[in-house]
Formats: sequence, C-alpha cells, structure tokens
Amino acid sequence: TNIASSIIREGSTYIINGRKWWTSGAMDPRCKVLIVMGKSGQKAALHKQQSMILVERDAPGVHIVRPLTVFGFDDAPHGHAEIVFENVRVPTDNL
Repeated sequence: TNIASSIIREGSTYIINGRKWWTSGAMDPRCKVLIVMGKSGQKAALHKQQSMILVERDAPGVHIVRPLTVFGFDDAPHGHAEIVFENVRVPTDNL
C-alpha cells in the first residue's frame, strides 16, 4: 500500500510517473529492461491497486539519478540505482 508510482492507461499505452529506489542491477550495462511496480487501479481495493510493468531502460523519460550503496557497500558497476520515471510511455502489452 506504500507504492506511490502511477501507471495510467492512455489509449494503447501506459504512462508511468514516479521514483524507484534500490533498483537491483540497474547499473549493470547489460540491463535493458526494468520491472516497475506502480498503482494502476486507484479505484480498486487497497491491496489490489498495484501492477508490475516492463519498461525499457533507455525509454524516453527514464532517468537514472545515481548509483546507491547498500549497508555501506558499493556494488558498482552492477549495483542498485535510484531511477525517476517521467511520463514514460510503454505499450499496454507490457503490463
């Protein structure tokens, strides 16, 4: 219920907005696809509002802010990242 990122349908696409912390493996240069969890059903029951959607790492609006450490350890270059999703459009089939 603490998920804040939004996944809003608009025609044949979803628009994603939000911030994701500690995205595992996002800093790895081999990473091409991100799995994002967000709220897609704001009118559904509280525990049924969330969905996961596939997002290409290089999609317009995907901004990798910075690498993050975990308990003081740096997993660079393959570690976690803070990522901002700003009006990212993906096909509805990606849900």
